[in-house]
Amino acid sequence: MAVGESDGATIRAARGLYERVLVAQPGLAVNTFHGWFLQLVDAAPLSANLTGATLIESDSRLFDELWQSFASSLQKLPESEVTHSFVRLLDEAGLDQTRRMIRRALDRRSEWLAFAGEKSDTAGKVVAALRELLAAGAPGQAMDAFFAGDWALEFQNYLGLLETSELSTDQKYVRILRAGLLEPVRERSLDLLREVLLTTTGTVRKREVNTASEKRFTPEGAARLVALHGTLSQRVLDCIEQQTAEHILAFNQNACTVFAAFLKHVDEFKKARRQIDFVDAEWNVLKLLRDEDTAAFLQARLDARYGHVLLDEFQDTNPLQWQILLAWLAAYSDASRPTVFLVGDPKQSIYRFRRAEPRLFSVAADFLMREFGAERCEQDATRRNAQPIIDVVNAVFIDQPAFSPFREQTSLAGKLPGRVELMPLFANAEGEGSSVREVAPALRNPLLEPDVEPEDTRLRMEAECLGAKIGEMVGFWQIDEKRVDGTSRQRPLNYGDIMLLVRTRTKLSYYERALSAANIPFAAGSRGGLLSALEVRDCVALLEFLVTPMADLKLAHALRSPVFSCSDDDLMQLAARQEPSWWQRLQTLAGEGSASPCLARATRLLGDWLQAADRLPAHDLLDRIFHQGEVLARYRLAAPEATSAGVEANLRALLLLALDVDGGRYPSLPRFIDELRDLSEAEANDAPDEGGIESRDIDTGRVRILTIHSAKGLEAPVVWLLGANSGPRSQEAWDVLVDWQPQAASPQHFSFFGRKEDHGVARQPLFDAESTAAKREELNLLYVALTRARQVFIASGIENTKERGGTPYRLLQAALEKLAKPGDGLAYGDNLPLTTVAPAEVSSSIAQVARAPFPRVGERRHLPDAAARFGILLHALLERRTVGEVSAGWWTELGFDDDEYRSVLPVAERLLAAEALQRFFDPTKYRRAWNEVELTTGEGQLQRIDRLVEFDSAFWVLDYKSSGIDSRRLEEYREQIATYCSAVESVFSGRQVRGALIYSDASLLEVC
Repeated sequence: MAVGESDGATIRAARGLYERVLVAQPGLAVNTFHGWFLQLVDAAPLSANLTGATLIESDSRLFDELWQSFASSLQKLPESEVTHSFVRLLDEAGLDQTRRMIRRALDRRSEWLAFAGEKSDTAGKVVAALRELLAAGAPGQAMDAFFAGDWALEFQNYLGLLETSELSTDQKYVRILRAGLLEPVRERSLDLLREVLLTTTGTVRKREVNTASEKRFTPEGAARLVALHGTLSQRVLDCIEQQTAEHILAFNQNACTVFAAFLKHVDEFKKARRQIDFVDAEWNVLKLLRDEDTAAFLQARLDARYGHVLLDEFQDTNPLQWQILLAWLAAYSDASRPTVFLVGDPKQSIYRFRRAEPRLFSVAADFLMREFGAERCEQDATRRNAQPIIDVVNAVFIDQPAFSPFREQTSLAGKLPGRVELMPLFANAEGEGSSVREVAPALRNPLLEPDVEPEDTRLRMEAECLGAKIGEMVGFWQIDEKRVDGTSRQRPLNYGDIMLLVRTRTKLSYYERALSAANIPFAAGSRGGLLSALEVRDCVALLEFLVTPMADLKLAHALRSPVFSCSDDDLMQLAARQEPSWWQRLQTLAGEGSASPCLARATRLLGDWLQAADRLPAHDLLDRIFHQGEVLARYRLAAPEATSAGVEANLRALLLLALDVDGGRYPSLPRFIDELRDLSEAEANDAPDEGGIESRDIDTGRVRILTIHSAKGLEAPVVWLLGANSGPRSQEAWDVLVDWQPQAASPQHFSFFGRKEDHGVARQPLFDAESTAAKREELNLLYVALTRARQVFIASGIENTKERGGTPYRLLQAALEKLAKPGDGLAYGDNLPLTTVAPAEVSSSIAQVARAPFPRVGERRHLPDAAARFGILLHALLERRTVGEVSAGWWTELGFDDDEYRSVLPVAERLLAAEALQRFFDPTKYRRAWNEVELTTGEGQLQRIDRLVEFDSAFWVLDYKSSGIDSRRLEEYREQIATYCSAVESVFSGRQVRGALIYSDASLLEVC
């Protein structure tokens, strides 16, 4: 179809849209929900009492502080109802579980407040609603009702019928029932009755009328026995359930009393400091918009700003946030309301732990269609994934009732090759356990025997398979790369094209070790793992020594680290001395001149840093240590290539942490150490994260390891899901149960729960709904993982004796069995094209390049003797004279004294003045010249040429020797110069290269 005038005008207008957005006044505002809520808090009227409030993070350390102060306040009121309720909770749940339950309730206090409104008795309403749901009374009422009146009459009739049976099992139950009827303690009596009528799992024991029972009891007796069995079993079950309901109600009365008091304590704490967190911001904004007086004020402020609203990733919205949006949108008149564009995908909702409710998407869509006349646009096509990936997506989810509604997906990627593959599940060899730890016959001597950590051999095999498979793919598989102009080209796969996904990071160390062993560079920044990284622990040990110089273990740790690279022999030398502390031993050893170079260097640097530690802030001290100690360079050499970038990122993150911790309020080193100690004990979400590797390093040559949650919104040519046969996590105990339907203005249920057996029949539908939502999110996680892959998706896992089907691996396996052709095995799709030669642009990241064999940092070297020092100083003097860079006393900076300089000076002047050597030192006689030239041989060895001179006819390699021409090492020198000449020839191909030795008597010996 030809482009008409109107289409041309539209195109011209579209080309100017970006400029219009840039110059628009007011400009485009981009906010998260919480960012927008905080803006509303800032705009609130003075009557809301929110002016000047500062935002804080509700982390575990703040909770610990509040928890301790709350417990202290209860100690002052030992007879209060709150204290008694708190003690009862501790008796039942224990300290850790009580603390966990209150922490979880604090995270969901917005639902608590919304349940009854802030000004009402929320605790009372929660208990009243729960009492109505459970139909429960005070503790003991169920037992009173059960044992009331002639309760034993029907049990006596049942006993009489049972006594006529000669079966041993029936006679056993006769004895138990008779004891139960005679037992004066009601609780014990009920337990005995229960044993007769119910199984250990709480179900009714099977009794039925059949030929055998009619023969034992007569037909009438058998019928009567079965009827009594059913009636009495139900009475026992009803009593037990009523007891459970009474217990649930009493437990919630205690929990609600304690939580209401704790929440009041938290509010007073924050109000005194003018602080709010994100939950406070949400709740306060909802109150402002629901209040007629403040809503009009805020509405006027908002109306002046927003004409169009785009809500992205709406599937991750929680009910409270929707109520805020609803209150805002519902207040608009038809003439002033903005246009609203809602974007989201409920299939990608994976944030239930943040209270996300994917069902809100449909509720919000219906509201906008009804109230705003919105159009509903559904998109089931993607340009990201190859068609085989989409085929597997459809096969996995199309028949999953829990994933409804799901429409068949299509791909717009054309003929882009794609593949889905499953690795065989890894299992232990026959007779082999999952752990390699063996029980030691005696206590382990930690100084002589290393600890053997338990290892799951299945995970190790999966990790080794990962490393081997990546080695087979990188540099050989061809992938399609999109260019900026929309075209694509094929190129070999590199490490940066691979994304590894895990459900959680608990088993990440297995995969990291395997990748390191295979020399595969990777990036796997661990959340909250900075202070547990070895390189950071090295630096912290060094800082702790600077605070307490008598800490011998900290000093030993620091000396053994790459900062000083001292050997075991160095430490044994210190351990054998008699001075009181290791620092004194180190100083004495260095003073005697018998310390190794590494120990001597450590003594000098530590002495300087100990003095600086008393006067410098923590960051400035760390900065000095990093500079003077060459920390980054030393760790770069010591760490394997696969982990070096991560190590350096962690070290830089520690330096940044010294500025970031509490806004840099800790200038002294001891207080900074205390803060690091507290952070190391914090929960993973609150502890500092590992350093981030620069994106260009990741994209070009590092495998990325991410959780599925952190991979949301990302993509990669190759995605590998690890641990795919793990089942979903079971519901945790000691938590809160909330039921907030997406269309409701407030929660319909809020209660506390402990163990599974205390859920109660009345609340079971709510727990079932939670379980259904959890299963749906597990499917969402698999959907997100699959759709991260552009061309290749691989999954692997281990044999799991506890899995009951439904794991990602089993779902993928069932899909591949439907799609794959005979003989394809656990794979579907295309075989990616292969290449045998890696292109130059990726060879740096995929080829096995020979590297110079760097000596270990801190390798013991012998001190140079007088002859060697003479040669070193002669080389340095000739280098400076030939380039004209001679300053007074420069030799002292290199560790030489004036006498040594005076002995070398005549020799250097003799060489520079010799007529036969003028052509090598006079700039007018040659084209170019270089001193101390470093070259790498074909074997990867680093060579240093004293002087390289270029003439029109040839290159000359010159090597200075302080000895004479009659040296016994002449053949060794010849081989050395020949190696130099060969290295130069490889660089300047086609040019003649000659080599010569220049001796201290100004003689020249050409050797090649």
